[in-house]
Amino acid sequence: MKLSKPMIELFSKITRGNNSIEGLAKAQNKSVNRTSEIIQNLEREGFVIKKKSYKLKGSRINIEIANTAHANKLKELIFQYSTIKFEDILTDSKLLVLAAVTDDWMNMDVVSKLSGISKYMIHRYRAMLKNRGVIIQKNNMYKVNEKAWPILKEFLVAYKNYYSLNGVVKWKYLDEVLFVVDKENLIKGVITGFAKYGNYKVNVNYISVLCKLPNKKLSKEEIFVHSLFEVDDPRTLHLALTFHLKNKLNYNKVLSIAMKYGKYTVYQNMISILKSKEDRIKMEYLPKFERTDFRRIANMYGVKNV
Repeated sequence: MKLSKPMIELFSKITRGNNSIEGLAKAQNKSVNRTSEIIQNLEREGFVIKKKSYKLKGSRINIEIANTAHANKLKELIFQYSTIKFEDILTDSKLLVLAAVTDDWMNMDVVSKLSGISKYMIHRYRAMLKNRGVIIQKNNMYKVNEKAWPILKEFLVAYKNYYSLNGVVKWKYLDEVLFVVDKENLIKGVITGFAKYGNYKVNVNYISVLCKLPNKKLSKEEIFVHSLFEVDDPRTLHLALTFHLKNKLNYNKVLSIAMKYGKYTVYQNMISILKSKEDRIKMEYLPKFERTDFRRIANMYGVKNV
């Protein structure tokens, strides 16, 4: 993820119909060579594309908005909030901070570890972003204010998850990505999620496989949090709860990993289910919990008294 002030300024000009390199250079009061460099950066990030046009003089290259989700959302954002200077909000390391807190609540320690940005710099950005209503706070945690800035959140999610590979991206941040494939020859990196439950005595039948790049050895807590991206019905919810109990996962370890991957609320709601005595529960972001079915699945794997 890379957006600089010149990149956003140039992108804004392109959205308003200035499509030639020479015209953009003149509008920005920059040299053609410098303008070409900025365009290359936008092209590399999937924001613009170059097309030949014989209607233009000079370079005969037409610069157009790329047909990517994040390019279209940034265009929509610029048009909807025409008086906002997004180069003051979305550039450089501020972009990385916002991308980190896009999915769910996250504390500054986890933001700093994930983004590689010092807590000192994050604290400086925090005041400005809160004053503009871009982020909101709960206790010592923060997230993007999606009610006030829904299109901004959609842009951040689309840009953060932008990746060209064979598979469905579930989560991405910089060079780390979780993605699902349904063919063995498409597997890359390390297998994780439900496909790795069998290593911890909870065997699961699966059709698709969750993978992680870059390749690294994963803890049982990481495998569990990754599997939360695959929880989409009562059966998978009950399997995840069973895995958590059978492997006696450490709450604090799981919580920090869940924050990193935008699953803080999901994990807290799962803990609430485990503490509850109700037979049927429907929690936010989770399928319906059915205690009878949960007991059946848990007993299959030797987990009693649930």
